[in-house]
Amino acid sequence: MLHIDKSGLTKYEITSDNRPLTVVEGRSGGQFRLDGTGYRIRRRLGTYQLLAADGSVLASTRRPGARNWSVESGDEVLRFRRTGRRDHARVDEAGTVSASSADLPGVEPELQVFVLAALAMRTRRRRVVVVAGS
Repeated sequence: MLHIDKSGLTKYEITSDNRPLTVVEGRSGGQFRLDGTGYRIRRRLGTYQLLAADGSVLASTRRPGARNWSVESGDEVLRFRRTGRRDHARVDEAGTVSASSADLPGVEPELQVFVLAALAMRTRRRRVVVVAGS
């Protein structure tokens, strides 16, 4: 199980079973390293994309945080359904994601980090817009 904690304005620390895993740095996108490999998260037209070091798209979100949303990675599609204000369950298979944790058995670690970070960034952007619009 992964956990995410925001530390500072643009930094998210991600742990796996209470051990440091990686740090995602960036405001509405970012970058992180996992097992010596660098990845980038880019926000584009309301979606998020996971990019390899060479810039190729490894995965992308569709409507992150909405009632029904998904992450596409190659032939694999992870479908989620919001089950609470901040909780999301994986449709068709076991797994959950919330604003602070992800439990996605059988999903590649970099994809788990991406799902968790994209949801955290989306939640942060939504709060900033609400506060700015108040």
